[in-house]
Amino acid sequence: MISVIIPAYNEEKNIEDVLKVLKKIDIIDEIIVVNDGSTDNTEKVVSLYDVNLINLRTNLGKGAAVRRGIQAANGDVLVLLDADLIGFTPEHFNKLVKPVLDNNCDMTVGVFSSGRKRTDLAQKIAPFLSGQRTLKRDVFIDFINDSDVDILKYGIEVALTKYAKEKHLRVLHVQLENMTHIMKEEKLGFIKGFKARLMMYKDILKVWM
Repeated sequence: MISVIIPAYNEEKNIEDVLKVLKKIDIIDEIIVVNDGSTDNTEKVVSLYDVNLINLRTNLGKGAAVRRGIQAANGDVLVLLDADLIGFTPEHFNKLVKPVLDNNCDMTVGVFSSGRKRTDLAQKIAPFLSGQRTLKRDVFIDFINDSDVDILKYGIEVALTKYAKEKHLRVLHVQLENMTHIMKEEKLGFIKGFKARLMMYKDILKVWM
């Protein structure tokens, strides 16, 4: 059984494109969207689709949102996706999931390729920051039991990468061609977006150090 978990914060303009693709994929058993205290119409947009919508009253951060999604999931294979993907297709999903389904690895990490230069370069330099992942359920459960996930926020991807290395898990990086995502400066405007990016890097450095 495959469960897809999408943490979302103020993604009314983007998440529908992701959900439209996911609803076309037959092997998905459930889609869980964790609306992380959004102040826009994210809840309204998501409610148009037959998915499990979890609404958090306040913005708790990505780590806490992911944990809530994992706790609600029934699948033995869990897929994490960002809500702001551009160019996402069923083929990308299959590339991300198949190696885990075939037991060729314990975790896949999706890396953007041939999408946009800025996002491609960022993920080439730091693929461990990717939010596109597939993991076996028991790996995820062990991870959240061993980690204070709620305080990780944007550092959750780094924490997952560190955990996989410490536990000697089999990790496969998967190239997701012609795919990218919306950058914070595009969502929020340059100044607010830049501040949000600095906060993200702060969360990441806390985990990395």
